[in-house]
Amino acid sequence: MRIAAFSLSEPLSSPFAEQSPFFIDLGTTELASLFRVLAGSSVLTNLSSDISIALSRNYFLGDYGENLAHDLSFLNKFEEGLKLKDYEQHVISTKFRNRQFYKNLLAEICATLFNEGKEKHTAAFLHLYRAYEHLSYAFPMIYAAKTDNYVATFENLRKWMVNADKQGNVGELGFHKAFVSTLFKGLPEISTTLDIHLNCKDEYKDKLFDGLAKKVLGWKSDTDYTSTTARPDKLSIGFVNFHSFIVNLRNRYFHYSSARSDNLSLEEVVDSDMLFSFVNKAGLYYVATIFNRVVIHQMGK
Repeated sequence: MRIAAFSLSEPLSSPFAEQSPFFIDLGTTELASLFRVLAGSSVLTNLSSDISIALSRNYFLGDYGENLAHDLSFLNKFEEGLKLKDYEQHVISTKFRNRQFYKNLLAEICATLFNEGKEKHTAAFLHLYRAYEHLSYAFPMIYAAKTDNYVATFENLRKWMVNADKQGNVGELGFHKAFVSTLFKGLPEISTTLDIHLNCKDEYKDKLFDGLAKKVLGWKSDTDYTSTTARPDKLSIGFVNFHSFIVNLRNRYFHYSSARSDNLSLEEVVDSDMLFSFVNKAGLYYVATIFNRVVIHQMGK
C-alpha cells in the first residue's frame, strides 16, 4: 500500500490472513492502516530513499511496549466488551467513509514514525504536530456525526467552541482540547498522566526541566507540579493538559521571538533531537488513544 512518499507492507511471517480487513495490500483502507502502524505491526518504507523500517512499538499501550507478534491481538483485551472482530467489522462497514481525512492523517503518522525510527526526533515532532493539528477539527466532527440526538450534538459543539474561546485557544486546537474533555469524561484516562522522562546528562536536566515546567506548562513553582512529577528527572502531565503541552512546546521552541521572554532557548534545550526524543513517544500514545476512543464511539459502544 502506498501513502504519499511511503509504502506499507506485511512483515515476514505475517500473522494476518489475506482475508483480514487489516491485511496490507493495494486495497487496504487508511483507517485499517492507522491501526497497523500505530500498533507497530507493519513494515514502513520511505520511497525516496528506499529505506525500510520494521515498526514494532505499540503506541496504543501506555508503556509503548514492543509488539513482538506484529499483530493486533491486544485488541481482544484492550477495551471492555470489545474484541478484534468488532474492529474488523467496523473497518469493513466504514471502508468508504472519511478516506481523504484518514489518508492525510496516515501520511503524517508515517512520516512521524519513520523519522522517529531514524532518530530524527525534531522532524518527527513536526509531523506529529501536523497530524495532531489535522485531526483537531475532524475528530470532533466525526464524533458528533455518530449520534441520534441532534440537540445534544449541537450543545456539545457549542460547548466546545465556547470553552475554546474562554481559554484563549482559537481555531482547531482550542476546539480540540474542549472536545477531548468530553470524549473521555468519566473514563479512566481523564485522571491519568503522561510522563516525559529527561534521560540526559545530569548537567542538562535542571535547565531543561525548568524550561519545560515554567515556559511550556506554566508551572511557576513546585506547588504547581503534579503529584508524580519528580524534579529534574520526570514531568507528569495530566491527560487533558497534554494538549496544551504539545501546542505550547511547538510555539515556545519554533516561534522564537526576541520580544518574548518565554521562548525556549538552546541554553535550556541543548539539542532539539534530544528534547523531542523525550516527547514524541508520549505524543504518539496521546494521538493513538484519542483515535481509538473516536473509533469506539463510531461503533456505538
